[in-house]
Amino acid sequence: MEQSVQKTFDTLQFRLIRSPRYRCMTISVKPVEGVVVTCPASVSDQEVYKVLQEKSQWIQRQSVRIANWKSHFTRFEEGREYRTRAHRLITETHNKPTIRITVAKGIIKVIYPEFARISDPKIQAAIRKGVEEAWRIEAKSWLPVRTKQLAMKFGFRYGKVTVRDSRTRWGSCSWDNNISLSLHLMMLPDHLIDYVILHELVHTVHKNHGKGFWQMLDTITGGVRKLEKEIDSYQIGIY
Repeated sequence: MEQSVQKTFDTLQFRLIRSPRYRCMTISVKPVEGVVVTCPASVSDQEVYKVLQEKSQWIQRQSVRIANWKSHFTRFEEGREYRTRAHRLITETHNKPTIRITVAKGIIKVIYPEFARISDPKIQAAIRKGVEEAWRIEAKSWLPVRTKQLAMKFGFRYGKVTVRDSRTRWGSCSWDNNISLSLHLMMLPDHLIDYVILHELVHTVHKNHGKGFWQMLDTITGGVRKLEKEIDSYQIGIY
């Protein structure tokens, strides 16, 4: 059975998750959750604290990096319109202590306690969760179709297209030419979505980033350097 508790070590606040299914201890630093430690149920608090002490400098570096990321996050505010490609955000309050998120019929609705402020990190996180769910719906509808269109236009053959919540890369192509695309592509303008899809389609021919790969991609897109520079200005998870 999994157990999750908030703890403090020196001045460091972190979430500790113990579960029999974990075989080793891991430490992560996340934009909304902060420091999260996962470990087997048999690991004691003292062992956790020892590892946190050993990793204190790494945690500090990651915390600074996350803080820099968060400074670029959209701040959702009352009265400020926010739209994805096919959804509109609506926020409301109710007299309950819970936060509710629904995404349906083109609406992202987030209902939060009337005593809370929309600036509360938990409410901001809930809104972001709703936005990402809208992106997932849009991505599953749009990306496979667009991949097929581009493949037909440029003569590529591929296996299947899957949409995942990838936060490390925009897309990938397997050795058997199955393409995986991140739902976070939906934050990009159309021409950059096309560029990522074409990047993966070229991998159906060239499996590495050698000279042949870049020459083919440049020929198809008409400007790899410009597009690479443009897409580098975006980071997955920052919007």
